[in-house]
Order: sequence, then C-alpha cells, then structure tokens
Amino acid sequence: MNTAYAATTSASQIAGESTSELAKLIEVILTKIPLWISAFIVFLAAIIIAKIARSMVESKLAESGVEDDHKELQVLGGRVTYATILTLGITVALKIAGIDLTTIIAAVGFGIGFALKDLIVNFLAGMMILIGGHFSIGDFIKINGILGKVEEIQSRVTILRAIDGTKVVVPNADLFNNSVTSMTSNPFRRLEIIVGIDYRNNLENAIRVMMDAVGKTKGVLIEPKPAVIVDKFGESSIDLKVRAWVESKSAWIKTKSNLVVNIKKELDEYGITIPWPIRTIAYDKDQESVEKIMEEEKSTEAVAPISAPETPKLE
Repeated sequence: MNTAYAATTSASQIAGESTSELAKLIEVILTKIPLWISAFIVFLAAIIIAKIARSMVESKLAESGVEDDHKELQVLGGRVTYATILTLGITVALKIAGIDLTTIIAAVGFGIGFALKDLIVNFLAGMMILIGGHFSIGDFIKINGILGKVEEIQSRVTILRAIDGTKVVVPNADLFNNSVTSMTSNPFRRLEIIVGIDYRNNLENAIRVMMDAVGKTKGVLIEPKPAVIVDKFGESSIDLKVRAWVESKSAWIKTKSNLVVNIKKELDEYGITIPWPIRTIAYDKDQESVEKIMEEEKSTEAVAPISAPETPKLE
C-alpha cells in the first residue's frame, strides 16, 4: 500500500516537473519570438541597405570618371561597401536574437579551414587583383595559353572572352599565382613582321618600299616611330623585320593583316621578290668520276656500228 502510494506520488512529481519545464520553454519561445522577428527584419534591412549603398557608390564613382579609366575600382568600391554593411547588419541581427557570436565565429573558422577554403582563397585573390591594378576590365590578357578580353572580375572567378568568341571562366587564384601577360595595359603595342627578300634585291630600296607600305597602313602610329631593320642572312633570303606601333585597345589584329597586304603590294609593284626556299646541290669528286665513266660508256655505245641481220639461205 505504501509502495503504491510512493510510486503514485513520484509519478505526479515527474509529471508536474515536466509540465513546469514545458511551460518555461513555451514562455521562453514566446519571449524570444519578437526578438527573432526583429533580428530577421534587421537582416533583411541590412541586405536592402547594402544593395542600395553599393549602387550609390558605383554611381558616384562612375560620375567621377572612374568607370571609363579604371572600372575595377568601381567594382571594388561597391563590393567593399556591400560587404561592410551586410556584416554589420548580420552582427546586429545576431545580437538582437541573443545568439552567441563566439560559436558563430568558431563555426565560420572551421568552415574556412575545410569546405570554404577554395572560396575564400579565390575571393581574397580577386580583391588583390582589383587592388593591384596590374590589369583591368576591358584589357586583353594571356593566361595558361588562353588569350581573351577581361569582361568581369567576380568574387570567385574572372570572366574572359576569348578571341574566338568563347567564354572562359578562370579562378582568381590562378590569375593571382600564375604569370599573366597583359596585351593592353600599356597604351601602345608593337607589331613585328618578318619579310625575307631575294639576295639579288637592293636592301636600301627594299627598306624604303617597306617603310612606304607602313605609312600607307591605317592604324599604324607615327609616334613611336616605325622601323625596318635587317635581321639576318637566311637560308634562302635576307630577312628584314618591320616594326610598327599601334594603340593597344585598337583592332590591332586587323591592322597587322592590312600591313602584311600593303607590304606585299609594294614589293610586287617595285619588283622586289620574296624567294621560294632554295637548295644548292654539290657533287663530290667520286660522284663526278662515276658520272664521267657513265657518259663515256654511253658515247661508245652511240658510235658502235650496227650490224645488219643475216639473210636466211634458201635451199
């Protein structure tokens, strides 16, 4: 009897404690709901304000002429503004919600060390590319054998438009760690064309004719001055180098093609020939002796009398 009463009392106490704990949990949730709602509103407001601020900063930089000269500074300014405001908004939202930031920071650090490693590395590389300014949006660069125009520098990757029209996505870390050749960072670039002329042509005339062709080509700059120099004695020709300067961001491939056409026209007009490959064959003494013997044998056969065929006898 006493045992049953004790068991009933214990069960009642456990039920009462569970009910009390559940009530406390519900009370805590009801108390926290307004804070969570407020934190969510702050988070959304931070995103909206960050986007508006980024647009304003980019517009201000565009009005100041940054867009035309260094568009990457416009991108960098907008990106830093957006990240700063969003970070502040998230921090305030977490504080309002009563979430311990120490735990969040530890989790983020753990993620950086593993899953987010490549993402963070590419993001930081993109920031360094924008800050360094070694090449900018609109430049032609060459990376890993790929030549293309920089169309966009994103947080993780850089978008190139190759000369054949294809879209190339390059991780920012590759651009930051590898050698990159910029074709348009300098205001001018030099074209170089090698032309081989016949050894029998006059060099001075050939140089003058080629310079005339350079002067007739649209897109070639007067300054820096173009030049035609004698390079070397080739196997079949004397090689000359035509050097001409063009604007880096112009249609330099078309200019180079037109220059080659004009050089060919001028050389043809003045009778200056571009020779085919020439080979000279030399015979040694033993070969000459063999050929002499063969010629003598042929001449002997030619002068030998030709006997008439015998006439058959009739019986």
